[in-house]
Amino acid sequence: MLNNLKFLEMKKITGLFIMALLMVASLSYGQESATNDNYSYKQGFDIAYETSFPMGKFSDAAGSSWFGTTVRYQLAFGKGWVGMLTTGYLSFADKDLKDNSAVPLMLGTKLHFVKGWYGMAETGLHFMSQAGTSSTEWGYSIGTGYEIPLSKLLSLDLSTKYQYNTNNFSYWNTRLGLMFKF
Repeated sequence: MLNNLKFLEMKKITGLFIMALLMVASLSYGQESATNDNYSYKQGFDIAYETSFPMGKFSDAAGSSWFGTTVRYQLAFGKGWVGMLTTGYLSFADKDLKDNSAVPLMLGTKLHFVKGWYGMAETGLHFMSQAGTSSTEWGYSIGTGYEIPLSKLLSLDLSTKYQYNTNNFSYWNTRLGLMFKF
């Protein structure tokens, strides 16, 4: 039984990895259209407000939604291609109104494939505190977003992603960030 669960888990991870790889490969030819002055920064960081909606077995314990703040450092690797390091603090109340929290530490990439729009993938850890116990959960996410330039050095970043972590700790996430470029 345990071997079947491990096989199914690896099958799910492999399928999502292949899907992300195909998405990046199919969209990479369109990078040129996203390389105007608004996307030519070398690095930047953003501060964001996040709302997450627990899914699967996690939604049975977590209640309806949770909120938090994250900070993301971004470094340009090439035309339209950006590396990301994200951390922050997310909090939710379970159905018994006990406080729970997660501190994500995610490493990822985003690819601008048309003006404003990008695809992204991340992997990393969530340091969890639930009902007085602590754990570390590995996970990955895949999503999409849109950057709205406010000036040459400032953008509004709207994104959504599906986050999957071990032990069925998964959620759908929406993020509203203010990005400072330098």
